[in-house]
Amino acid sequence: MDKINSFVFDAYGTLFNVNSLDVRLTHYFGDQAEAISATWRRKQLEYTWLRALMQRYVPFSQVTREALTYACQLANVKLTDKICTDLLQRYGILKAYPEVTDTLQRLSQTHRLAVLSNADPAFLERAVQYNQLGSYLEAVLSTDTLQTFKTVPPVYQLAVDALQIPPKQIAFVTSNPWDAAGAKSFGFTTVWINRGTIPEQLGFAADTEISHIQDLATDL
Repeated sequence: MDKINSFVFDAYGTLFNVNSLDVRLTHYFGDQAEAISATWRRKQLEYTWLRALMQRYVPFSQVTREALTYACQLANVKLTDKICTDLLQRYGILKAYPEVTDTLQRLSQTHRLAVLSNADPAFLERAVQYNQLGSYLEAVLSTDTLQTFKTVPPVYQLAVDALQIPPKQIAFVTSNPWDAAGAKSFGFTTVWINRGTIPEQLGFAADTEISHIQDLATDL
């Protein structure tokens, strides 16, 4: 890692806690909330992959709405327009993990930092601003620029083009194992934050595995 010039972070599930809506989901859906939350996240990811393959792009905010609709239909609960609007608005201001701000502040003193996300720009910028992370980031990059989603290789090229350095000098940091595999396949040096899952079996293992994001500022 001594040759790393920059850290590029995935956003949702890596910097921003996708489970921070659990209280709101429980408010609306009671004991169905946990199942709805899990399905929502799973279908959100599946829809990005499917739309990329079908070349039928819509913004991430619409994908998120469609996945929520699916999750509620599967759970046989009614999703009103009011509830849907509230949850999507709150998704745009997901809380960062508690250790994120301090970690980015420390890393920014020695490395260039950026974010690369599936989220459409307004969605992404809102989360960055809400969590007051903008001052640490040189670039906030959205796959919306290319009208597709990860793990299509040109998406990762966005970071190379923005930072103007070779992929191997970029450490791509994600808690999503599928994203770690995609980034490694592209050519990034990859750091996987393992928050209690297992790596993908695709032949592209992360270069480094850590348990917490703050390990980037201490162990690497």
